[in-house]
Amino acid sequence: MRSEKSRKGVLIGVVAGVGCLLVAPVLLIVGALTLMLLGRALAPLPIPDGEALALRDEQILGTWRDDSGGLLVLREDGTFTSDGVCGDFKGDDLAATAAPDPGSGTWEHRESEETETDTPMSEVHLTFTPSEVWTRYEARGTSRKAVLWAFVGDPDSGDVCVLDKVRGTAG
Repeated sequence: MRSEKSRKGVLIGVVAGVGCLLVAPVLLIVGALTLMLLGRALAPLPIPDGEALALRDEQILGTWRDDSGGLLVLREDGTFTSDGVCGDFKGDDLAATAAPDPGSGTWEHRESEETETDTPMSEVHLTFTPSEVWTRYEARGTSRKAVLWAFVGDPDSGDVCVLDKVRGTAG
């Protein structure tokens, strides 16, 4: 009888040990995924430094460059040219699309308010011709160092396009 209880005890110990070995990795994986998702939800979006800015047309005119060397030239007559510039480009159906490269078209300066703070800010809207592909950038930074920027794709992806003003150009 004693050896039967001993065997049952060993069997229970083995089953419990195997159960722990099977459950522990699952709990670790679930815990790690939960921490990753929580960290992502709490992490700030990669918005450029500075505040939303309301710029004058004179400050917007000129050449802007992205991190990859793409160029956007905004002219006083409301036209632009671009060469490899980053952005979140849309077609007439609002579907993501590629911008003509190199491209040209018209630009428009609009003023709106930043959603979270109601701070006035400039938006630059580009419409490529003749394709009607369009995009928009928001102004941010400081009066001494403004940038034009946009999320590329889903804002939760963290992909951004940032354009810096090239020194020595209009504005």
